[in-house]
Amino acid sequence: MEATNNHIFLGDGRRLGYAKYGDPQGQPLIYFHGWPSSQLEARMVEPTALRPHMRIIAPDRPGFGLSDFKPGRKLADWPDDVIELANALELERFAIMGFSGGGPTRSPVP
Repeated sequence: MEATNNHIFLGDGRRLGYAKYGDPQGQPLIYFHGWPSSQLEARMVEPTALRPHMRIIAPDRPGFGLSDFKPGRKLADWPDDVIELANALELERFAIMGFSGGGPTRSPVP
């Protein structure tokens, strides 16, 4: 399954773009793309995700791909966007994976 060019609107009005790859019924994994890149980067891990029945959700960070820029944003702001996305997609639990510039983040789940 590949579904790119999806988006939600965040509480502050910004658009957050994301793609979905892998098994639509699989365990959710939110994939944080490298810099500079976008949701399309997660396409490279889709074949691996299909075997263990993973559902990859790949959001675009602010200012990348389909996501609106956030003036003055800090790295520590990103988990709040991820939590809004998880809530919009009704994800109670999910794994995370970051590649390159998508690796340094604080955990969005306490």
